[in-house]
Parts: sequence; structure tokens; C-alpha cells
Amino acid sequence: MCLLIPLLLFISPVCGDLLNFKPYSGSYMTTWTNAQTFCRKYHTDLITIRNEQENTFFKSGGWIGLYRANTNTWKWSRGDEIASFIKWDSSQPSQNGDCVYKNYGVWWTHGCHYNHSFMCYDEKLVLVKENKTWEEALNHCRSLGAVDTNDPNSPYRNHRYDLATLITTDDHTYARERAQQASTDEVWTGLCNLAGEWLWVGGGQMQYENIPSCPTNGFCGVLEKSGTASYGIRNCQQRRNFFCYIKP
Repeated sequence: MCLLIPLLLFISPVCGDLLNFKPYSGSYMTTWTNAQTFCRKYHTDLITIRNEQENTFFKSGGWIGLYRANTNTWKWSRGDEIASFIKWDSSQPSQNGDCVYKNYGVWWTHGCHYNHSFMCYDEKLVLVKENKTWEEALNHCRSLGAVDTNDPNSPYRNHRYDLATLITTDDHTYARERAQQASTDEVWTGLCNLAGEWLWVGGGQMQYENIPSCPTNGFCGVLEKSGTASYGIRNCQQRRNFFCYIKP
């Protein structure tokens, strides 16, 4: 439970961005396969675009992670996820290629061997489909990687991952989309109660208003897969999936 770990808390500023992208153009222009290899080496992968909001947000053009796996199926490079959102130009898709690039907000097919700019992304949010108590989930997240790799076992301020902090509306929207893949109806977040005060275990300003103040000992925060509430409060000893995130 949160009450057991006060010495591990480190309050640091959080920008609230769970998904960052990096466009590459000019001398970086390359084939789709080379772009995929580059993104997987230096970032998470070629960019995945799951809805109109993301398509608008990612303004740059070039190769995206979408490709044609066979004559009827379009998949994303990241995890071979079948695409549920596609923003074709009115003349697309064509049969002139099995890879996809974005130009002026719409998508075009092209031969994968052609050179284009491309977009990589860094995914900070990790859904763990294991059922753990809140404290077990916290320990799992903090075991995923160390800031100082020369001292990976040091628990104090040396963890690269933490239970997720959700600050902005976009954070909540993106996290709820990811939560649809969870095997439980709710997922743990980094929200917990310490000595009667609600806080994010990984740091960040507490933005929720009218959150219950008493009795809350032994209760921690969840995000529901369905519904619109920004948070829920559950007994920390319950077991469910959880979100880890890379600390800023």
C-alpha cells in the first residue's frame, strides 16, 4: 500500500505527455524498412495513429507505421496491431505499394523501397497485463529499468519507470484507449493516499478536485476501461492490471 513506502516517494515535475513523436526528413529520408529499423533502435517504433485527434496532432509527413500484411489487412508496425482507424486520400488505397506515408493530413500507399521522410514515436505508457496489488504493481514498475545502470538495485530515486501519473486530458484519453487492451475492467495508476493526502507516487501536481479525504487509508487510484471518470478509488490489496510509465 502507499502508506508503506514514504521513503521511496520523489516528487518531480511531470509534463503530462505520454506519447512523443520525432519527425525525420532531409538527409534522413529512406525506405520504409530502414525507417522502421531506425525508429526501433532509437525510439519505440514508426508512429502509430489510432484516431483523428492523433492524426491532427502529428502534423509532419512521411512514412508512418502502417503497412499491408496481405491483400485485405492493414497493420501497424508496433505489435502488428490491425488498424481500426485509417485516413486515406480519396484516391487511396491503391495497389502501387504496401507501405503508407502521410502527406497534408491524409495517407497514401507507396512502394516500400521508395525514400520518404518518416516519423518515430516514444511511448512512455506501458500496460502490464498481470494482476497485482497496488504495491506489487509499484515494485514491478520500478524494477523495469534503472536511471543509473551501474547501480540497478538501488530503490531510491534510481527507477526509470513508475506507476503512471495522468495529468492532462490527453493523458487520460490516451490511457483509456490503451486500457481497452487490459484483462481487467480497471487498471492501477500511481494515485495513492499518504497520511491522509492524495498524491501521485511518481510526482506531479494533484489536479483532482473533491477527491474523498477520509477514510482513505489503504485506498489507491484506478482508471476504468469504460466510463468517463478521471479516477476511481479502490482497496490497494485488490489485484488488477496496471500502467507503468517512463518518468520524465
